[in-house]
Amino acid sequence: MKKPSDVFTPGALPESTYITRKTVLGFTYEERLRQALNMNGYLTSISGPSKIGKTVLCEKVIGLDKLVEVSGSDFSEKEKLWVEIGSKAGMPLAGLFTSNHSENTTIAEEYLITRENVIDYYKENEYVLLLDDFHYADLSMQTYMAQQFKDAIRKGLKVIISSLPHRSDDAIRTNPDLQGRISIIDIEAWSKDELMEIPKRGFGELSATISDECIQKLVDESLASPQLMQLICLNICVLANIDKEKHLPIEKEIVEKAFRFSTLNLDYQKVAETIKQGKCQRGKERRKFKTKRFGEIDLYELILEAIADDPPVSYVGFENLAERINSIIIEEEKPSAKAMKDYLNNIQDVIEQKGRSYEVIEWREDVLYVIEALFIFYLRWGRA
Repeated sequence: MKKPSDVFTPGALPESTYITRKTVLGFTYEERLRQALNMNGYLTSISGPSKIGKTVLCEKVIGLDKLVEVSGSDFSEKEKLWVEIGSKAGMPLAGLFTSNHSENTTIAEEYLITRENVIDYYKENEYVLLLDDFHYADLSMQTYMAQQFKDAIRKGLKVIISSLPHRSDDAIRTNPDLQGRISIIDIEAWSKDELMEIPKRGFGELSATISDECIQKLVDESLASPQLMQLICLNICVLANIDKEKHLPIEKEIVEKAFRFSTLNLDYQKVAETIKQGKCQRGKERRKFKTKRFGEIDLYELILEAIADDPPVSYVGFENLAERINSIIIEEEKPSAKAMKDYLNNIQDVIEQKGRSYEVIEWREDVLYVIEALFIFYLRWGRA
């Protein structure tokens, strides 16, 4: 009999609860990726929201033993690009090897990682390079990698670039030298029906009963993230003692308790506080607005609470965000559209200055994107 940790696997490739999804034309994403990898001389570009299953898809199709994962944030120096790629695959950084030149002499040669021997190593071992979070590399590094990969894929290196949908205009897809050499796979957000399959299949395998109402609540709070759904379901099992009490029905109270329980390992308090503090302003006190739930709070706090408001969303346009902000305020005077946009720009500046661990949301072209679904989940369930 499987344990809950075998069925729900938020941090690993699922087996029992792996859901095969179809693209618009009816082909599965697995079929689409296999097609892309069989096209020699092509680079594969996968885009999709964070925590939607891009890496899990690659692990499923390619296999954990053949997939070499690196992150865009791993690359800061152009000279070390191939050293990083080679070392991630297990190549030694450097060394000496000797060869017999004649009966009485041997020659010692220094071994160094180069682009050519990295390509050969990957081909010999049938490895596929997955460059995740490509957008975390700066633009000059992205451009350099695009140039390097153009030659590498022609020589047989299999490369997958993974990025966010609103970052798909990066140096890979817009590089004229790569036009006609890219297989593009845009992964759509999970539908409610698709996301429902995870708890239905998982709890069914564990012989646990859960109502449709509870499953709908799980879907709403998971923000189209299968990883977050896996995490919540696993914690429901822990709280309900599923491995020992298999036939007890899962009540609504357990589900909501699992939401709070699931935030205990989410370290977003500093991020939330940083957004609330916003940009330092000297000599000018921030205007505060009266609210029913939070007392008097400024516009930075209002933006944060608007993000956390019902219903949870993975992105929100400015007009809808403004409606959320104004609905929290109980006084007649509301902040102007200019003030809201100024504060949103300030938040974006602060996040960029803080670095990658703070990049949980992004304000771009009048849309606020949720980069990390776990952050919104923390705001909704992880604060006192």
